[in-house]
Amino acid sequence: MTEARTKVFLTGPFQIICDDGQDVTPRGTKAKALLALVLLSKNAIRSRAWLQDKLWSESSPAQGAASLRKELSVLSKHFSKHKLDFLEVTRETVSINLAAVEVDLFDEQLSSDRAELLEGLDVADPEFEAWLTVERQAYWDIDTESDGPVLAGRGLPVHWGRLRPAVVVEPFEVVGETPDISIAASSIRDELMFLLGTMSDVIELRDARRQEGPVEGYVLSGSVVGAEGLRVAAQLTSTADQVCLWTQRFRFRAKETFDAVEEIAMKVVEALQLRLRDGYWSEIWSGRATSTEAWSAFQKARILESQATEDGLQDAIRQYRACLEFDPGYLPARVAIGFCHLDMIRLGMNANPTEALAMVEAECKKLCNLYPTDPYCSALHAFTHSVAGNTSEACNLMLAVVERFSGSPELLGYYGILLVYDDRAEEGVSVCKKALALTPHPPIWIEANLAIAMMITGDKAAWQHAHNVLRVDPGRVRPRVVLCMLSAAAGNHSLARRHARQILELQPGFTAERWAWPGCFKNRRHYEEGVRLLSAAGL
Repeated sequence: MTEARTKVFLTGPFQIICDDGQDVTPRGTKAKALLALVLLSKNAIRSRAWLQDKLWSESSPAQGAASLRKELSVLSKHFSKHKLDFLEVTRETVSINLAAVEVDLFDEQLSSDRAELLEGLDVADPEFEAWLTVERQAYWDIDTESDGPVLAGRGLPVHWGRLRPAVVVEPFEVVGETPDISIAASSIRDELMFLLGTMSDVIELRDARRQEGPVEGYVLSGSVVGAEGLRVAAQLTSTADQVCLWTQRFRFRAKETFDAVEEIAMKVVEALQLRLRDGYWSEIWSGRATSTEAWSAFQKARILESQATEDGLQDAIRQYRACLEFDPGYLPARVAIGFCHLDMIRLGMNANPTEALAMVEAECKKLCNLYPTDPYCSALHAFTHSVAGNTSEACNLMLAVVERFSGSPELLGYYGILLVYDDRAEEGVSVCKKALALTPHPPIWIEANLAIAMMITGDKAAWQHAHNVLRVDPGRVRPRVVLCMLSAAAGNHSLARRHARQILELQPGFTAERWAWPGCFKNRRHYEEGVRLLSAAGL
């Protein structure tokens, strides 16, 4: 279990929050300033002389040194009282152990409406004020030519969360001298770039022809041989250890070249999803043949669905319907529409939950009659029971599915949240942890569900897992809801209100009563406690 760390907030009012939510911010203005000076320095270390110059520049050297000694003594005693040991003081330097704290400025992606750096920190010293002016200017100066917003003059911290697996697509090697073989190799690669491009929210796509220097991630390469038709080999290799994660060969007759390009590209992308993200879940939906257009629409819809926001789910439904226009019989899209409607009920986003549930139940009954052994249909059946309040039956149905497909992070993640609804949160924690360990880059919503389960069990690691999700995707609402509840439960109402404001910015109209659908919970106290805590935060 990952241990939650002390959190330091440099944006907005300076705050230090223990892993249990207790506010341990020092009272003194210069104490706060001293800590900020160290944290915003390279490697979080400064000499005593430099700190003295910034905070007591108008005092004599002896008086300034004495004042610094006193401030450091007070800080050391303060943190010792709370059993915190991240502040390190020597005869020459003052430093902060960054491995022991989590700093908001480093660990969460900045947004255009972020709060002011060290808001309200007023130290009556011209040297400090000059320093703070420069730091605030750097903070607001965004480098728009980089891959994402970063502080001007600063690189991303080494512990920045890895958002997506990086995949470098190399040109396919051509074996043979006929123009048709070169065209086929180029076409396969172009089709791969197009299909992978539709998954830009979950894969960081790189073109090897434009890539400079090594990449930490994966390389997709292959060869095309013109011998008795078309023979294609493709492989996925990890750059970390040069291990080949997947390889496959394809063979087609010469006249089938056009169809081969689409089929090979789709199979390669599906294999990449299998190995890196979705596990055997991808085999469930990829086992059904369909057109490239339908497949691409389905992939776009899955990305929208995974956002778990009201707009995202509504857009996903529209995209799944677009998929069905290309292929009306594509079962995964029909089932996914049902899941989107159920998610909107579960997450408190549907204004007519009873009507929506009845619609999904009717569609689910049709699909289960047509495809009685399909695991995706069975999972939908389980969730209709859960939303209807039949939580034990939902778990039994889902257990039968995961016993057949134990290698799927997504299906295990489904089972984990159903266990939470059935008042078996400890089991839910265990299942979610197992789901997260199955692939190198599992769907991030699983860790969000883990944070919810841990919050219900009282496990303090819920703080850390909620922050992990936000490092990967700062726009997610559910981990903000978890942090808001945890802060309110710990009595830190200022932090709870901060999270509440961010929730409303991400999902206008969010209320405490609509944080979840009460009918999902076997033990309604969990829902009611959530309402109480969120109401205390002003929602």
